[in-house]
Amino acid sequence: MAEELTTVTATGIARIAGVGRAAVSNWRRRHQDFPQPVAGTSASPAFALREVEQWLDRQGKLRPVAPLDRLGQHIETFSSVGQPTEAITLVGLTLLTAPDEVPTPRQLKHAVRSLTSPRHAGILLSALPQAWSPAQRDLLEVARPLADQENRVGVLEHLHSQYATARGTAGLTDTPAALAGLMLDLTGPATSVLDVACGTGTLLRPALEEKTAPGVPPRLLGQDSHPEYVRITLLRLLLLRQQAGAELDDNDLRLHIGDPLLEDAFAEESVDAVVGSPPHGLRDWGHDRLAFDPRWAYGGLPPRTEPELAWVQHALAHLKPGGRAALLMPPAAAGRPAGRRIRSELVRRGAIRAVIAMPPMATAGSSNGVHLWVLQRPKTASTPDTGVLFVACEAAPLDQNTSPRDHFEALRRKVAALWVNHHTGQGISTSDVDIARHVPLVKLLDEDVNLTPQRHVTPPNSTPFTPEALLRLPATLEARLDALRDALPRPTHVPQPEPSAVSTATLGELSRTGALSLHRYSARGTQLDTPAPEQQEPALTSQDVIMGRAASGSVPVDLENESQARVQAHDILIPAIAKTLVARVATNDQIGARLGPGVHAVRVDSNLLDPWFAAGALTRPENAAKAARTSATTNGALRIDVKRLCLPLLPIDAQRHRSTALRRLAQWDADLTHAAEAGHQLAQALTRALVDGTLAPPHD
Repeated sequence: MAEELTTVTATGIARIAGVGRAAVSNWRRRHQDFPQPVAGTSASPAFALREVEQWLDRQGKLRPVAPLDRLGQHIETFSSVGQPTEAITLVGLTLLTAPDEVPTPRQLKHAVRSLTSPRHAGILLSALPQAWSPAQRDLLEVARPLADQENRVGVLEHLHSQYATARGTAGLTDTPAALAGLMLDLTGPATSVLDVACGTGTLLRPALEEKTAPGVPPRLLGQDSHPEYVRITLLRLLLLRQQAGAELDDNDLRLHIGDPLLEDAFAEESVDAVVGSPPHGLRDWGHDRLAFDPRWAYGGLPPRTEPELAWVQHALAHLKPGGRAALLMPPAAAGRPAGRRIRSELVRRGAIRAVIAMPPMATAGSSNGVHLWVLQRPKTASTPDTGVLFVACEAAPLDQNTSPRDHFEALRRKVAALWVNHHTGQGISTSDVDIARHVPLVKLLDEDVNLTPQRHVTPPNSTPFTPEALLRLPATLEARLDALRDALPRPTHVPQPEPSAVSTATLGELSRTGALSLHRYSARGTQLDTPAPEQQEPALTSQDVIMGRAASGSVPVDLENESQARVQAHDILIPAIAKTLVARVATNDQIGARLGPGVHAVRVDSNLLDPWFAAGALTRPENAAKAARTSATTNGALRIDVKRLCLPLLPIDAQRHRSTALRRLAQWDADLTHAAEAGHQLAQALTRALVDGTLAPPHD
């Protein structure tokens, strides 16, 4: 049961009033009638929302709040006590039933049962209370008017997006729409789709919306071990179909709660397509209890350390002959020695058709690079005369002027076209050889059976330059330098504000208020001996952050210690030891890597702090001086105490206004570094060519 009152934190009050959190602290000190905390702790108090709104109204500080934003305020109450799914379920049921007034639990149960099947109603109503708490009633009162809007689906999708991206926990990954669409593209037209670990419906929803078979809504099947996820999935699908003017009965949609590997609800089902983002790194996945399971048709029972290959065989077991599956897999599964036997059997029988290395930003929530495996259940027992398509999406050129969404959509079209050419036997065009390769089966069946795309795709610029290409490189570098000169930011002059006009707070203080969180590498739980290569993952070093390059280090991975932080989009990276204070927003190449020793990540609440503004503000002379007062190393480098660094407390609109210029400046700085690297490579290539006699010295 949620708390008895709808509460709000000081950060939430600042958001309601449109001020900084420091202003809320001032109000508490200056106004004796300011509401007293009713929950929380002394460091992070919580206040009754109604009392806060009444006080703000009396002070003339209460701003009009949009209905959806007001709903978000009430959901924060449930999130603060670890019950966000309860709030989303109640809102979803309200949107689905559209009551004229706030219903009692009994009335809501009756309305749900009248709209859907007994199976669906049983899933949706299993956690409903006998009576509403005050917080639940307040939530329903705010949600009910939104049920009268035409875009009820949009309301629930907005709440789901916030929920999926804010959780940051293992087992729930919000797959971007472009990646979900690509997975459905690769499985092909289907009249039945199974999601082996459906989560909150990230893959089933687009399967229903896009109609993978032309004009025919597919039959959807899904299972997950988390009841709350299944309820959200069901609400999303029912509401989408209801808004389209159709119904979903038990023949169209079947969702089950339970462990898919241990309690397979679809053991007798065969479908056209299987999709999924199964959980990675499970230790207790049922190895001891599934030794004689008939699903292990490709190399037998997977080793205990290879749960991902159990999911692969689980997916293949549910496909019709010729049916295809698209699964998101951890990169390590492509080459771990323990899985060699099963990978060999998958290759030999033609069950693995493609392995696509997606860029690190492909999945939100985990922020880890993933591989997309395309599988196909063989139609015959004979070895097929075919090969495997390998695609390294990291090697695809990235237009810095496009948004991540547009970049993913471009990748979706590119990979889908590569798959069609591969599937129809047309091969890989010369323009795509830098990112894709078709590899015959016989070349894969070696000692390692390594399915890592980067191992089979030739990296760009890995072949020697021809003399003609070398002669063109100086002009290319000159064009980059001209572009840098034209793109040099040129800010305008404004009067300097008084220092007292802007208050500041340290990162330590801001982390206690929830405006940001601090992350660093933790070695707790790692083994003292040197881990095997498959137990290592890429990690950022201090020098990687300083140079703005991809991870060059590695750290041992302890699957039981997920406090080993990964870099997420918009993280601000700070080396703990450096010659000067450095704070940079993570680049695309850095996202998904582990934080190595000596690297801190500052993760801000984007509603309160703009990451680009914060990164620029952290490198101000005042902060550099504060860092210089800390102890220095023997080589003169500074030891940075991240919690002592300060940020100016400006309204978010003011931060974002300056953020655009700061982001362009950071991009210009990165381009300058890359141009310098290109110049260094050009000098090396020309030196080699002059020494070898490939080119002659210039005429004096």
